[in-house]
Amino acid sequence: MKQPPITLERWGQCGKYFEWQDHHVYYQRGGHGEILLMLHGFPTCSWDWAWISRDLVQDFHMIVPDLLDYGRSLNSLKKTCSIMDQADMLEALMAHREAKEVHILAHDVGDTVTQELLARQNEGKLSFRIKSALFLNGGMLPHMHRPRTVQTLLAGKAGPLIARSASKKKFLTGFAEVFGKDTRPSGAFLEEFWPAMVGVNGRGAFARRIRYMNERLQHADRWVGALRQTAAPMMLINGVEDPVSGAHAADAMEREIGMKVVRLPGIGHYPQIEAPETIVELVHQFQDCIVKNGYVQPSPLRHAAWNE
Repeated sequence: MKQPPITLERWGQCGKYFEWQDHHVYYQRGGHGEILLMLHGFPTCSWDWAWISRDLVQDFHMIVPDLLDYGRSLNSLKKTCSIMDQADMLEALMAHREAKEVHILAHDVGDTVTQELLARQNEGKLSFRIKSALFLNGGMLPHMHRPRTVQTLLAGKAGPLIARSASKKKFLTGFAEVFGKDTRPSGAFLEEFWPAMVGVNGRGAFARRIRYMNERLQHADRWVGALRQTAAPMMLINGVEDPVSGAHAADAMEREIGMKVVRLPGIGHYPQIEAPETIVELVHQFQDCIVKNGYVQPSPLRHAAWNE
């Protein structure tokens, strides 16, 4: 696995802040072209996109926030932030950036936030237009989500205690286990993810953030329905070795939603970190197909397995 082209510390120094309610929201921005809104997953932050951002900046104007209570986005009152809150914040951020139309590249909980944004768009209530949505591994179909033990514990009544008391080593071990066996971070490289996970809000944020798992069940009809009803082009890139939302989830998305799926053999939950060159190539193919064909009819890639 490649080291990131920019350290977490340097990534943090290059961003800006946006005030939303009681939150000091961090985001990266830059580049030329159509807007690409990039939404990271649990439990990390926008640094996840550092592996691919430099290769996309020539073709897109990227807006890359730390979601509420994640990374450098300060949650001053330590509130639990819902998926609805995340969507509200993004609407405000897009207005702040005068973004009228965006493409979305999302991962994990970012997928769920995108589903809520799509639901609003389907209702005619979204303040900006989603032109396309490209998803990486995530629990978009709640019944296909297979959370790790630590996630289930964090989401339970003892979550705050576990967040404060579980060892750093245990958290990092669990984090590494969702990667592919040959693309798994270890040693000093794995340690670099710890500050990205803890962020400025501390370990207590883990138990607040994970509440999205319960929300997925509560709003399943709305969020799964959003995928079925949207007219925006969509595609899923799936690391099939992911134990949480890998091959089994990809199969279900194809079968139940009819979504186009690209399967990445040997890759786990973090395709943008494990196979960054492939993700960049797929982003460009996806966008090219939207422009040329109006929908997704891409050709196979050397590193990807397409199910035609």
